[in-house]
Amino acid sequence: MTATARRTRARLLSGPATGGGAPTPQRVPAPVAAAGVLVGVMAMLTAGPGVVLTVALVATVATAAHRWRARAAARAHRATQLPHALDALAASLRSGASLPAALGEAGDALDAPLGPELAGLARAAARGRPVAEVLDEWSTRHGDPATRLAATAMLLATMVGSAPARAVDGVASTVRERLDLAAERRALGAQARASALVLSAAPVVFTVVLVAGDPSAAHFLLGTPGGWACLAAGLTLDAAGAWWMARLTRGPHP
Repeated sequence: MTATARRTRARLLSGPATGGGAPTPQRVPAPVAAAGVLVGVMAMLTAGPGVVLTVALVATVATAAHRWRARAAARAHRATQLPHALDALAASLRSGASLPAALGEAGDALDAPLGPELAGLARAAARGRPVAEVLDEWSTRHGDPATRLAATAMLLATMVGSAPARAVDGVASTVRERLDLAAERRALGAQARASALVLSAAPVVFTVVLVAGDPSAAHFLLGTPGGWACLAAGLTLDAAGAWWMARLTRGPHP
């Protein structure tokens, strides 16, 4: 076993990686940003800075929530793809294909996001890079337990000369069990998530009712700097509380 292989094996078995697989945020085009600034100035001149600040805060929170949900949905979809990818990989290995070729076949059989990932691993290995290095980067880039487990099984199977298909089958079964347990945890935590949603929405609903029914409160919140500060602080704390309750009820990733 070479020194590089020993270091790679140690990194794969050492625990969670620090790298993340979150998509890179895209920049807003300059014409769109200029139009947004112009609309904001016009709204401030006509409706007042309080209304503009409220709308901007609501839009910011809604955009952040949408991006968070989209990334969470992509991670969940990738997690459900992994057992099927391992099944396809094991079938290719049983037919006599090498690990890079099996990765390419499994990648071609799946859609995004996991299919292009495996196809990229196969292309990197076909260009002459060591399979251990390719798997190391893959597990570091994502860092979830299922990816580390799959990469470790493939690496150890190729290094110690055991049956690779059997090792991959074992990992597929383990990942499926973890996904089933995670689904059960989500089902059991449905009531807690509903309570968290009510607790997060109640301050916002109360504020809207207060502003609609009390002109003096509406003037303070939307027409004075102190009201803007209270509104901004309240929305920030409410969003932080919603995030923390969602984190507590979601549980660890499988």
